[in-house]
Amino acid sequence: MHNSFTKILCLLFLGLSINAFSQNVVEVTFIESRTKEAISANLGVDAQFDVKLYKMLYETPDIQGNLDTASGLFVIPDDPTGTFPLLSYSHGTVNDRNDVPSLLEGGSELAIIFGSMGYVTTAADFLGLGTARGIHPYVHADSEASASVDMMYAMQAYAETDPAINMNDQVFVTGYSQGGHAAMATHRLLESELSDDFTVTATAPMSGPYSISQEMRKFTTGDDPYLFAGFLVSLVLSYEAAYGNIYTDLEEIFKSQFIEDIVRYENEEINLFALNSQILFKLNFLGGFFPKLMLQDSIREIVVNDGEHPLMDALRDNDVFDWTPTAPTRLFYCMADGTVTYKNSILADSVMNANGAADLTSIDVDSNQDHGGCVDPATTATIAFFAQFQEVTVGTNEVFTQDLFTVYPNPANEVLTIEIEAVRTDIFTVQLHDIYGKLVKTEIASGNRLSVDVLDLPIGMYWLSINDGMVRGVEKINIQR
Repeated sequence: MHNSFTKILCLLFLGLSINAFSQNVVEVTFIESRTKEAISANLGVDAQFDVKLYKMLYETPDIQGNLDTASGLFVIPDDPTGTFPLLSYSHGTVNDRNDVPSLLEGGSELAIIFGSMGYVTTAADFLGLGTARGIHPYVHADSEASASVDMMYAMQAYAETDPAINMNDQVFVTGYSQGGHAAMATHRLLESELSDDFTVTATAPMSGPYSISQEMRKFTTGDDPYLFAGFLVSLVLSYEAAYGNIYTDLEEIFKSQFIEDIVRYENEEINLFALNSQILFKLNFLGGFFPKLMLQDSIREIVVNDGEHPLMDALRDNDVFDWTPTAPTRLFYCMADGTVTYKNSILADSVMNANGAADLTSIDVDSNQDHGGCVDPATTATIAFFAQFQEVTVGTNEVFTQDLFTVYPNPANEVLTIEIEAVRTDIFTVQLHDIYGKLVKTEIASGNRLSVDVLDLPIGMYWLSINDGMVRGVEKINIQR
């Protein structure tokens, strides 16, 4: 009798466990492996690990709260003896539902880079993209965050079934462009509602439109040309799907000559690039590449002057800058960005620090780069920033830590001396990044001691990193004279 009862309890527990798992993870499919050498050569980074790429299907609520099956890419460092942090990466604006990380398209490169740096990396495709049904809720903060966080939960659940995936308690959050907005929304959700399940170690949104209702509205509907009018269409369609009160007919918002193209885009007959091209072609006949010219006069007046309308309420509801982050946060941007104005980061910095953010700074990583050109310096800065906190164990060795080398003198004047704790015969690399994340010096040496001439560097703060393929550390350096 006792044995039978025990078996029943075991079966019941097993059934509950399978059911709980199945409610989150639907399917995992291995895609391919990539070596760190190939990643370094093809993506221009100093990759630390080979990686494995997987497509995940998982369940998450759609914007009406109904359970949907979403997709995403996850990347694991290919070392089953290793224990790694979890990193959530959010991709930028994509062309259509197939231009997504799970299909190794839009945004997948950065997810692969972070995986190769020693993070178990999740990259959600977002709702309405990949396998998820319906229209993509573009720059809709709540669904971006829920899709990202639910994939993090799914990753944790799946890792419990795969002995080759081991994660510690660290959590990092980043994303670029729309993904910067999503990363900020995800960070906010994690700290405000889910702190019992996740503790954010550090976050680095990059070039994101955090101020939808103010800085982005003024930037895209002002008196200067803006070449991405299709974004405004995506936003309006998105917020109608999410809130249901923006319009009853598209011609309430847009002029009639744009409706056919918008409907074709909404029905996924054309992609965002094609839509944008058609809109710009027609705008040119109306006076130039000014997105506000495709709006009906009454709506244009409201949008330009920050008036009252359900659309304006939706814009305000999706701002993600007015809260108080606890984890260290860096907002990386480029001042010459003509797609997402740098003023988003400046405003977020001002408001969040006024709110009492513990450690938040906005940083112009390259004043001369546009939106596409900003990807590399922003990613480099993010890698350097996260490396200050990252903890990785391979076998019994802590391989990413700040205590594996000694640097002196610090502050430095002319020369830095670096001593590695363990004598090494292989080659290692020393890099110095300035406080903005820009790489300013690289030295290659062997053995366990190196002197670096810093006389040519301006006074200020720098980040020094050591990498010999197995050991990496980061130290803050102060150069004074």
